[in-house]
Amino acid sequence: MLEDLIIENFAIIEKIELQFETGMSVLTGETGAGKSIIIDALSMLTGGRASSEMVRHGSKKATLQAIFSLPKNEQLYKLLTEAGIDFDDNELIIYRELTQNGRSTIRVNSVLVNLKTLAMIGSFLVDIQGQNDTQQLLNQDEHLPLLDAFGGEKLSQVRSDYGRTFQDFRAITARIRKLQSSRREITQRLDLLKFQQDELQEADLQPDEENQLLDARGKLNNFKKIADHLQNVQTALNDEQGGAVDLLAEAMQQLQDISAYDTVYAELSQTISDAYYTAQEVARDVAEQFNDLTYDESELIRIDDRLQLIHTLERKYGATVSDVLAFQAKIEKELSVVNDDSYNVEQLQIKQNDLRQILRQKAIKLHEVRQQTARRLEHDVNQQLQDLLMNGAEFAVHFEPIEGFIASGSDKVIFYVQTNKGEGMAPLVKIASGGEVARLMLALKTTFTKQQRIVSIVFDEADTGVSGRVAQAIAKKMQTIAKGSQVLAITHLPQVAAAATHHFLIAKTTEKDRTLTQVTPLDETGRIHAIAMMLSGDNVTDTALANARDLREKISN
Repeated sequence: MLEDLIIENFAIIEKIELQFETGMSVLTGETGAGKSIIIDALSMLTGGRASSEMVRHGSKKATLQAIFSLPKNEQLYKLLTEAGIDFDDNELIIYRELTQNGRSTIRVNSVLVNLKTLAMIGSFLVDIQGQNDTQQLLNQDEHLPLLDAFGGEKLSQVRSDYGRTFQDFRAITARIRKLQSSRREITQRLDLLKFQQDELQEADLQPDEENQLLDARGKLNNFKKIADHLQNVQTALNDEQGGAVDLLAEAMQQLQDISAYDTVYAELSQTISDAYYTAQEVARDVAEQFNDLTYDESELIRIDDRLQLIHTLERKYGATVSDVLAFQAKIEKELSVVNDDSYNVEQLQIKQNDLRQILRQKAIKLHEVRQQTARRLEHDVNQQLQDLLMNGAEFAVHFEPIEGFIASGSDKVIFYVQTNKGEGMAPLVKIASGGEVARLMLALKTTFTKQQRIVSIVFDEADTGVSGRVAQAIAKKMQTIAKGSQVLAITHLPQVAAAATHHFLIAKTTEKDRTLTQVTPLDETGRIHAIAMMLSGDNVTDTALANARDLREKISN
């Protein structure tokens, strides 16, 4: 709960320090005295937006500080731990500083935090309830969580059971979608690989084929030149009028005849003999090459076509035939390891359908338990409305089906009300009358207080627009809420002031041409006098004092 609140240089407040206790506390005073400013400060300490205009004129900065005793709430503990905030002493000290240039500094137990974190922490600590700020209760998105919270442990278990199955269903659905997407990608990849494989297998490239084809094409393109030169070689070697072979034979014979006379002649004879036999072999080979030499134009066309194919494949798959063959080996290996069956989703879809049936049954069960809870909630809220003298009013929980399944089930819940008999039911957000809103919000707040587990509830003139017996009924309801949560109420109603456990009087004074706000905690005598002023105005008579005592005794009991 809120224990201390310190406000300094904020709006018209120079400095005040308030100490709060359990139960119900009221803040009263004339209009413009600064009651709502105190609530604004508390709002900013629990995540509200700040404005440099709130810094007191003439001051460089405004400082706000609140001390809360830490509630027992595992979600809050987790949030504080994740933010690195130590809470071993079971209290939170929230400090916020606003400067004239718009800068804002926030610390929780001396740890710097951002506004989002502060707002998340503040949601566990304070609920500020005003006539036009009904927060959670007027937010339709919150109606289902409120209903589930009201359902307690039984509904929580059913929802958790549904939630586990939903997570399994969502996981397998996501897996199927991923595999189907992968399968499409793999299928496209397989089509490409198979096309490439077929193209390369049909080409049937050989490692040294390109060089061989280039050589063959060179011969065919230079056929006449080659033939002429081979024929000239034959003539030079075997001409009948003195070819090289015959001349070598003659030289060899001459050296053989004198080889016996000197070893040098013998060596020369052997050398020229080798040359002679080599020339004979060359002559035979040249003759064979010349006889085999033919020109085939169709072969030249075939070679050109083949080389064109090779060059096309080299542009697509590699710079050389070796590169193309390496690419072919790579895709054949990839094709051999790709197992299309691993992307088969049929078995997963069978399991998904089974889970869908289970999920549908659990969603039905969750819906049934929610409907049972809704009937109890309707009964309790309608009883509260009767206590608040709204005899023609009726509260109802409407269910709207959702197509498919979401994390919360298959229900959309909207709170409906009828404020006057015969007007018909309408969504809660359609309520217009301020007095009706005040009482309905109190009825709902009283019902939900335990489930919300909010430490402090602030009613900022939430009783506007009511009087008499209705005001007394509202005061009683605030007392009821204060049994489970700390209640702070700004009020102009003497009935609400009389019902409080603690009373603070807010007054506006002027010092040195500056307006100041002062807060005074009242004892019992002061409370009677303040209530008498609320009943009769500034002229407090003995009768007004007697009426204040009577009201205090009647309502506080």
